[in-house]
Amino acid sequence: MSHASLSNPLALLNQALKEGRQIMIYGAGSQGRGLLRALRENGLDAVAFIDRNPDIQGKILSGIPVQGLSVLEPPEAKAELMVLVAAFFFEREVADYLEGIGFEQNKNFILYSTLKPRDYVVEIVDVCNLRCISCPRADRAPGRASNKMMDLETFKQVIAKIRREEPFVGNIQLYQWGEPTLNKQLPEMICHARENGILCSLSSNLNYVADFKALIEARPECLRLSASGTEANYEITHTGGKWKNFLANVETIGWLRREIHPEMKVELYYHRYKHSLGEQQQQFIADLCKRLDFEFHPVPAYIISLDDVLAYCEGTPLPPSAQEARKHLVIDLDEGLAYARQEADLECDSLRVIQVNADLSMSACMMFYNAENNTITDNYLEHSLPEIIEEREKVLFCERCKKQGMHRYCATYAKLSERIRY
Repeated sequence: MSHASLSNPLALLNQALKEGRQIMIYGAGSQGRGLLRALRENGLDAVAFIDRNPDIQGKILSGIPVQGLSVLEPPEAKAELMVLVAAFFFEREVADYLEGIGFEQNKNFILYSTLKPRDYVVEIVDVCNLRCISCPRADRAPGRASNKMMDLETFKQVIAKIRREEPFVGNIQLYQWGEPTLNKQLPEMICHARENGILCSLSSNLNYVADFKALIEARPECLRLSASGTEANYEITHTGGKWKNFLANVETIGWLRREIHPEMKVELYYHRYKHSLGEQQQQFIADLCKRLDFEFHPVPAYIISLDDVLAYCEGTPLPPSAQEARKHLVIDLDEGLAYARQEADLECDSLRVIQVNADLSMSACMMFYNAENNTITDNYLEHSLPEIIEEREKVLFCERCKKQGMHRYCATYAKLSERIRY
């Protein structure tokens, strides 16, 4: 893959438009929609998304159609298009594909990481209502400030700083380890971000009865849900959750979305454990998604805290809950690590993410839960972006992580998920 540099991507986009070429965005997920938002904030636009997911091809998202890969195949496409690649974990694969059909980087396609070198996670809640056994919250108190909620005024200051330092940021993620619907100011936060040109993505276990009407009226761009089986099986690994509550809230979200904000992207990630593999269970969830027009994503479950995985690689036993979760994994931890080590020469995707926690502290790595040795600063608002980047480069566990090949651990499971879907 070419590694050509590009000092002024906006100038290249404007030049492409002057030449009569059309801008298309490869990837219709949260990154793609955020990129479209950023283009529009900068006086540009795209004519279509390109996505390999057949379930969304032909749909209109954010005002433009979703097309399949066939639009790239005609010989004249290279002269007529400028493709912006918005695929977080799959940027290299997409770039290799484009170059394989004759496109050239920084001539007729630009990488997402060139236009937007950093993604932002703003953790507005530092608490969760479940204790899922694959998550570090099952065994520990919150990694930072117990029961901390970011308030609206603080959130506004965070958004202002992001806009000031990164004008091409068009979307942010409002979750990592917490349950965002627990924050009663969530709808106001989403509205404020949208008013400032930033779309918001959420994830929820839907086991808390929030004001879902106000939430959807705020127009979040994407809502990610998760399940790991049905009935009693769901409650094994969505520990502390209740299947009936989840199912009722899914139906509520489906109805409100249809009535209020049908363009909201809803993804239901179906975590594949040994107990959730039954054809009847998976078909029930797939049919539910089809009826409600949600995207169905069957994904292999894995132990998500890199604190625990790194300690395991260095000889420390997994915590009790993680040991229990491992018994249920379809792809065992050692197998997942072996896949990750095959990509050890690749860069770490998490280094592209700036994570601001609910107490304004900053995590060096979004995939490590504990605050110890993983805190860049105690106050994001008090440090410039160059200072933050400089401090992160001093974090010592990055080398330990790379030594084990773990920096590709999460990306590996994302790619395994794609194999299941396609």
